[in-house]
Amino acid sequence: MNEQVQELVENVRENLGLNSHQLKRYHFFREKNHFNETIYIMNMEWSPNDADSSSEDFNTAGTAVVDVNFHTKEVRRIVFVQDLNSADHTRYPSSAAKEDVIEWIEDRTGLTFGRQFLIAHEEKQALSFGAAVDNIPVTPTGTIEVAFNDDGELTLFSIDGTFPDGEQIAWEPFALTPDKYEPVAKSQCQLLELPDQGQEKWLPMYGMEEVFIANDAERTIPFTFEADRYSFVSKDEILRWDEPLDGEFERKEMDLSPEVTLETVLANVPHPDTIPLTDAEAGACEREVIRFMRLVYPDESGKRKLTGIYLQNGYIVAEIKPVKDDAKNALDIKIKLLIERDTLTAMNYIDQDRLFEAFKHFTEADEAAVSQEEAFDKLRGYLEMDPVYVYDASSDSYIMCGKLDCAYGVNAVTGEVVALNTL
Repeated sequence: MNEQVQELVENVRENLGLNSHQLKRYHFFREKNHFNETIYIMNMEWSPNDADSSSEDFNTAGTAVVDVNFHTKEVRRIVFVQDLNSADHTRYPSSAAKEDVIEWIEDRTGLTFGRQFLIAHEEKQALSFGAAVDNIPVTPTGTIEVAFNDDGELTLFSIDGTFPDGEQIAWEPFALTPDKYEPVAKSQCQLLELPDQGQEKWLPMYGMEEVFIANDAERTIPFTFEADRYSFVSKDEILRWDEPLDGEFERKEMDLSPEVTLETVLANVPHPDTIPLTDAEAGACEREVIRFMRLVYPDESGKRKLTGIYLQNGYIVAEIKPVKDDAKNALDIKIKLLIERDTLTAMNYIDQDRLFEAFKHFTEADEAAVSQEEAFDKLRGYLEMDPVYVYDASSDSYIMCGKLDCAYGVNAVTGEVVALNTL
């Protein structure tokens, strides 16, 4: 066994109380986080010494499955198979009591409760925590999960995401009063057509698009923080061609596994998605999208547009949406074309339009009788504005923002205010 691997194995054995266990197998995986950084994970399966060894194909009760950051040695996840904690119990909290769990998490992670993480959800035998800065949530967030069996023994611990410290925070008091955020909120009040399955028709509804508003109310930050959006290159290219192409599109097998070799881990090779797309690659992708459309959607010239390309699992993903803004856009229906980066050729695709088939027979929406201004006036009293620290890539820090949300919408025909979770 490699010396660094052996060192990490012994470190995990000692820290997690696995002295009465044997390492059954291990694998290496590569991830990319929200900040475009590469992380290597070593996954280990520790079997109790007295476990039945007749089958190597599955993990017996009490097996500890552990994920650890190879380079920092931080434990990311512990799961005991079949909820049986077979490790040294002195290494774990003695019960699901909040105080015991929080103290154990602080000791294990170096984080401080209240300053860097808060309780997000609690049950009798499970607790969930979210990243925070002095009791204010952060985005993108970090999460911690713990669970216990009926005997009060820990059977799950996981930590994921980021927990910023004070040096990463651009400190300032929350200053978004209604007079500052309501003009922005008004622009976020949009008319959409949503499927009403009870009546089998499209329902025109005004709703508030969730968004983060900077503390000075001068700009907004999108609500989504998928890790692969770091590489997103926005496009607005209507796809047109003169004639279709003969032949059929051949779907090719793809390797989406994050597993890597030890050699790759030791070399700390950057995740391929951290290497930015070049202009040449973007241009080649646009040409490949046209070729794909001519083969698969030959009659849709001018009806679809390329809205963006980004990196995911070592491949380039091209997003293709309808040109016309219709009800499908409320469901964000699109085609995702997966392109091999080395050859810049299309490998496979996902047409989410098939999800729309269930609504094809729905009756068209009635004409809106309520204006956007009237709808916003009705929703003004239901607006939620909560402080949150949001990561700002331009300054490489977390800045104070307000999270704009609204749990209600306005029926654009009747003017009725409706709880959106009832639709």
